[in-house]
Amino acid sequence: MNATMGRLETLIVNSPMRGALARREIERFRRMTGLPAGARVLDAGCGAGLTTRAIARVLRPAHLAAFDIDPGQVQRAKKRLWDAPNVEVRQASAKAMPYADGEFDAVFELGILHHIPSWREALPEIARVLRPGGVFCFAEPTKTRLTRGVYRIFPHEVENMFEADELRAEITRAGMTVRQTTHMLLWNVFGYATKP
Repeated sequence: MNATMGRLETLIVNSPMRGALARREIERFRRMTGLPAGARVLDAGCGAGLTTRAIARVLRPAHLAAFDIDPGQVQRAKKRLWDAPNVEVRQASAKAMPYADGEFDAVFELGILHHIPSWREALPEIARVLRPGGVFCFAEPTKTRLTRGVYRIFPHEVENMFEADELRAEITRAGMTVRQTTHMLLWNVFGYATKP
């Protein structure tokens, strides 16, 4: 089974408002991590490329790779990013990334894990593609948030949900060290980890 989003959620994550929020989130990650311009960066689960464009504009990476499992989203991202320098977009799974060990200085994941069946399998892949000292930036709604309030209108599989402590524990189990977590508008757990 692949990661999926409902039609309404797809419309919202592809909206201009989501693009503006993504830019603020990437700016916050930059301040948290001190990630310099010129890094090699991966956007895991890029959707239609809104986060990827924000990464390109805020971080100015030397190379930016992005992938999504949904071929429709990959095509949207390629169209959106046609003029972005040093960007490569492809279709792939977060549980079997087509990248070399230690290829990236940073991996970004914003709201993707809770869509992936057996999401824990994606975390060792993230650790694998990070270089030693690399940064994993993550943002997720927790099970508590997904089962209450406005999030209830979006269908999510209960078995893919997790609480913040569980996510932090799984990141640690995958071989990374959680450095900081906080909250943002859309996310109960917003933070970063490093690979030793």
